[in-house]
Amino acid sequence: MDLIVATISSTVSTVMSWNDFINFKIILLSIIIEAFPFLILSVMVSAMLSHFVSESRIRSMLPKNKFLSLIMACFLGILFPVCDCGMVPIVRRLVLKGVPLPTAIVFMLAAPIINPVVGAATAFAFRNHIEVVFLRLGAACFVALFTGLFINFFFIGNQLKKAGEIHSHTHGCCHDTTHNHPIQPSFLNKIIFTFRDASNEFFEMGKFLLIGAMLGSLSQILLPHAMLLTLGQNSFLSTGFMMLFAFFISVCSSADAFIAASFSTSFSLGSLVTFMVLGPMIDLKNLLMLLYTFRTRFVIWLALMIILLCSSAAYVINHL
Repeated sequence: MDLIVATISSTVSTVMSWNDFINFKIILLSIIIEAFPFLILSVMVSAMLSHFVSESRIRSMLPKNKFLSLIMACFLGILFPVCDCGMVPIVRRLVLKGVPLPTAIVFMLAAPIINPVVGAATAFAFRNHIEVVFLRLGAACFVALFTGLFINFFFIGNQLKKAGEIHSHTHGCCHDTTHNHPIQPSFLNKIIFTFRDASNEFFEMGKFLLIGAMLGSLSQILLPHAMLLTLGQNSFLSTGFMMLFAFFISVCSSADAFIAASFSTSFSLGSLVTFMVLGPMIDLKNLLMLLYTFRTRFVIWLALMIILLCSSAAYVINHL
């Protein structure tokens, strides 16, 4: 054991100095302490909606006109701020209950971003740059709506892999199970389920937040500042880097703004906004759930559309 500790200490000391280690701890803790309250609020609201608001209620709020339905779906997140990790099972049930696929996809893409919790977290993370909030929400609307229009014109049918599994429901944001439940839970049980699922969700997403915060902190400590500045100020490279970063760390939309803010001194504004828009829409965990739920060809086209539209939004923001 002593040998292992000595080896780790030796490795760390060769990679970073003591001052670097202190700076790493400061950046890491600042990200986590600022993000945790919004993460807790997000998982509580999401778990409450999961047990107290049915898909039928969401469906009843959508207009019959398909274009108005797309616009309405884009802003439903203001009323139903659902965590992005729970969106795929919800969208699957909406499609099975008759909601058009383009409308359901727009809701899936927009709701985790266009909601009060994420707006407040972004404003808190970028305290002196409130315009970042509007750019993030505007870019999310743009990507979600145009993706919905693309699906409306080029895809027919629900594109689900398992259209026969209609009777399913969710216990928490990330837990989609399929079984019979002839007895509706009481109000007290719903409260208990809400806290149970919020707790599970908090620890599930907390891991991604911790990993993302560690990677973000390490990159700022270990990468030479000149290199980071060169990478961040190049419109093409910075956007590509932040999109890849968002895809692999899979941080919750209520906490990713704090990681993005830690790059604000060296990366372009467009790349930061893209990081906060693409991640909640198509990250690693969401892609796996989409591939399990929808046809592979549809998921590939959906991912490509999101990447293309996010890149376009970053280009426009960088050249404003």
